[in-house]
Amino acid sequence: MLDTPSYTAASSLIGPGAATAPWSQSQEPLRSLQGLAPHTVLTAAELYPRICVRDPYFALKDVTVMGEGEVVARIPVQQDPDAEAGPISLAESGRHLAILGSCASALMTPKDGQHFYLACGARGQWLRKEPMARSTELMWGLARAQFTGKRTATAQTLLSLEDGTPLFRLEVDYNVLSAAAFTRLFGEARVDMRSEPRRDDGVQRTPEEWAKLRQNPYSKPLALRDWRPDGDSLSATLGPVTPEMCKGHFALHPVMPVAIVASGMTRVATTLLRRLEGAPWARCLAKNVRLSADSLAFAGQTVTFGAVRRSHEGDEHTFSCQASVGERVVAELDVTFTRVD
Repeated sequence: MLDTPSYTAASSLIGPGAATAPWSQSQEPLRSLQGLAPHTVLTAAELYPRICVRDPYFALKDVTVMGEGEVVARIPVQQDPDAEAGPISLAESGRHLAILGSCASALMTPKDGQHFYLACGARGQWLRKEPMARSTELMWGLARAQFTGKRTATAQTLLSLEDGTPLFRLEVDYNVLSAAAFTRLFGEARVDMRSEPRRDDGVQRTPEEWAKLRQNPYSKPLALRDWRPDGDSLSATLGPVTPEMCKGHFALHPVMPVAIVASGMTRVATTLLRRLEGAPWARCLAKNVRLSADSLAFAGQTVTFGAVRRSHEGDEHTFSCQASVGERVVAELDVTFTRVD
């Protein structure tokens, strides 16, 4: 798909020191990535400080410039799709594509320095109707972005199977904030996790147990509790949210990623589908999805996820979902799932 021999590291084009500077506070002003040549590979050290997201939330491989505001990358599948009968879940697809869209947006940012790309809306279509097994191969992601205002951007993204077959199309909207603006707005969420060692809880652990504490939190589903069914609706709770649940999102400001919030909503929706069908083994495929996110869930807060089935025709079930912290709505999602077995 790409001409590997023609790849060029972006660090050789954007000046000395840029690729080795700490991602959370750059030693030198970060220069814009505008004007990079096609097939330029963007390294993690170059991307992390510019989009303010890093591993383990950032899991893209071989992010490569394809044109103006356009990037391609390899995408891993890190979590079992569970009730979803696809090679990757709807929420995990959204996670990787939204990050890739922020990388594409970073190519179009006219100003130097760090920027936070806050996903505030998305519209998607699942393009395959047949059930598929979980993918064990790296998939393909493509994103093309443009700025729609001084502080807003939109990315058109596409997820494809390893053989190039299109799987999921997603359009993502971002509010783009400078580091200074983000700090002014969300300074209350600051947690300087590097200034203090991990608190001693008095528990003796083996090396294997310590390794589990450092593992990728995005490889397993959210630990939802307090499940409450009520007719055609279902709710569950998560929290309090810990900084470990927000690893890599964002530097010094642990915030639950919108895609992870979405995973809680889709999990409640698919669990409700199984309950209403009286089939705890049932699997389904997403059809259309629309998400809006007007707020954030910070570490220390408890999030409630709810889903209501709005319509049911044959094997199709349409749900309206919501995630909230107290009375404050964090995100809303409308999604249609089709039962396939």
